[in-house]
This record gives sequence, structure tokens and C-alpha cells, in this order.
Amino acid sequence: MGSWTEDIVQGLERIGGWGPYGAIYDSVESVRTEPLPPSWKNIIQRQIQDRSSDSAGFKGGADLFFSLEGLGSGIWGLRSAVTKTPEAADLSSGEDAPVRALQTTYRILRDTKLARQLKLLHGNRCQLCGFVLPAGEGTTYAEAHHIVPLGADHHGADVAGNILVLCPNHHAQCDLGAIELQPSGIRSVIGHTVSLTSVAYHNEKIATRV
Repeated sequence: MGSWTEDIVQGLERIGGWGPYGAIYDSVESVRTEPLPPSWKNIIQRQIQDRSSDSAGFKGGADLFFSLEGLGSGIWGLRSAVTKTPEAADLSSGEDAPVRALQTTYRILRDTKLARQLKLLHGNRCQLCGFVLPAGEGTTYAEAHHIVPLGADHHGADVAGNILVLCPNHHAQCDLGAIELQPSGIRSVIGHTVSLTSVAYHNEKIATRV
């Protein structure tokens, strides 16, 4: 039998790298091979918080877990499961010089800690169409879209409620104001609630090309 920390890590890996305490308890219970003490759920909570810099009780050392702060009470993830979004290959190398054209950049892809955590929650599944884009070698790809843009014209907040996990196509359409957002059509998961105020702002101020 491993240590409590090892079993919590294994338990989180079994449920996709994140989950509420209830799911974590069930997964760890299936991992442990010896009888559980009466206070085993409290032990799990303490072990997670002791090994998370997101917790006031962090003991230092290995920073293994993150808290989905503001996304729901008691939801924790495994830091090692949060992967950096893969970047496109560099196509500028080679003998032939690539064709260059002047273009205006209108999209900024932000791969922040919060964005990566939300992508983990959704399994990189687009919240509008449900598509998961394969990215090779067993990886998938998605993008984080701020519903109310962060720029000076809109002053959107970099918070979970103002973010959608989208496939590249729907991200581009949202940035361009090419589609309205229907709250009933937005896929959700436990721990991520999309702000209806942000959705209404998009439909009123951004979706001008529908």
C-alpha cells in the first residue's frame, strides 16, 4: 500500500486528473488495499491541502494539487495533469522561403494557468459543439475564449465565468462576432459556471455580424 499522498495522486489520475471531494474519496477508496480508518476522508482533505500552494495550510515541498478556486467548493486537480497547450510547428525552416503576406492579427491565444485548468475540466471538449480536436500522440487541443474581451475597449475579467473552452473554429467565430451565444447551448461541467452577464454582453456588443 502506498502513502496517502501516493494514493490520492493515483486516485485523481483514475478520474481524469480532477474532481470534487466525493469523487476523490471514491477513487482513493478503490486504490487503498487496507481497511480505512474512521477519519479517512479528513486525512485525504488534510493531505491535499498540505500539498497545495493554493491552500493556506500548505506545508511546503511538493506542490501536487491545485484548487479550482471560484469554480465550486471542494474541487481539486492534479498539477501534473495540467498540460501546456501544444503550439503549432515552426514552418519557417527549410530550403524554400515561405510566402509572406501582410495580415492583421485579431486573435490572442492565452495559455494561462486558469485556462489550462478549465481545459482539463472539459477534457479539451468545445463547449459549443462538443468536438475534441486530436493533436497527435494521444493529445488533444482546445482554446480558451474570454467572452467579454480583456482589452481596453471591453475590460473583461480573467475569471472562469468569463471563459469558454472552444475548438479553434468556434473561438474564431466568437472573436469575430460571427455567432450569438445561447446559454442553453453551452455545455457545462461540475466546477465551471459561465456568467450569463458575460454571454449577454457578447450578444449585445460583440455579435454584430450575425
